[in-house]
Amino acid sequence: MRSLPPVHRPLADALALGPALLARARSAPEAPWIAASLVEGPAVVLGAVQRAARVVDLAACAARGAPVLRRSTTGTAAFLGGRGVLWTLALPHVAALAPDATARTLLNRNVRGFLKGFARAGAPAHYGGREWIALQHRPAAWLGVDATRDGAVLIEVFAGHDAPLAIPAELAAPDERAVDRWLGKAPAALSEVLPARVSLEELARAVVEAIALRAALPLVDAGEAPELAAERFQPISAPDDPVPPGAGAAVLARVPIGWIEAAALGEAPARAWLGGDVLAARWLLEDLGRGAAPASPDAGTLPLEGASLSDLRTLAQRALSAERDGGACHPRVAHDVEVG
Repeated sequence: MRSLPPVHRPLADALALGPALLARARSAPEAPWIAASLVEGPAVVLGAVQRAARVVDLAACAARGAPVLRRSTTGTAAFLGGRGVLWTLALPHVAALAPDATARTLLNRNVRGFLKGFARAGAPAHYGGREWIALQHRPAAWLGVDATRDGAVLIEVFAGHDAPLAIPAELAAPDERAVDRWLGKAPAALSEVLPARVSLEELARAVVEAIALRAALPLVDAGEAPELAAERFQPISAPDDPVPPGAGAAVLARVPIGWIEAAALGEAPARAWLGGDVLAARWLLEDLGRGAAPASPDAGTLPLEGASLSDLRTLAQRALSAERDGGACHPRVAHDVEVG
């Protein structure tokens, strides 16, 4: 396993490591890549396909001096209130670390090295599914995921040292405040669940070493970081970002992970933008928006957590129907989806 040493990085650089290491994993399929970045806020980090204004109050974030950035992995938003760490794990294929990993168990199998690392640092860890890891029985680390069409996988794990990663209520949009993401538990900062003697640098290193140890792979220092396209990860200010300009009104639906969203793109042939809190390969969301996607999430490497293919297809059709009806659908229509 090739690794970049844990160092302090600007948040935009740390986020840019995701696509850079994913590209390296694709070009050298025999070796996964891992990096740990020590970062500082305040900042909000949105998932790749979360519409900004549905998640945060951009004016409130600006007033607090907390820029809103976007990562390349899907999933839910994280708040970085002070110091924190971002681990970036790029796999050439779904089973690169865990031979029994499949599309449906990708996160379950590949977070186990992280759990081992947290435990070695003094914080017993548990993963119950979807988007967060619990330390000392409290949500404390957030997950993001993406995958390429040819099967390479990117996993990002965030943890805040000085403040929990939950978005403060005063910065959150109404739809975000309506979701209980933590199953009634209080999110924790690392400083609350780690022994006082463990530094952020020591934790970052312990997790990297545990991932390699659990996979029985040698940890090889990869030297310099790859060239980064950090300009892609600068603060955003448009409320509808990343919905393409000219799209119709967004429609929403509640799903187990929170919200999914869709908007008609006003193109021929008809196509919808799909986004929200779901953990999924971005190319899968694009295909679903075009009406072209596998019938099953097990067809290839299709990480999909927090919503079903049926949920996503249905919402895309609702957005297209609303557009055909001349926008008669209220832009914030929502319906409940049963938790499976």
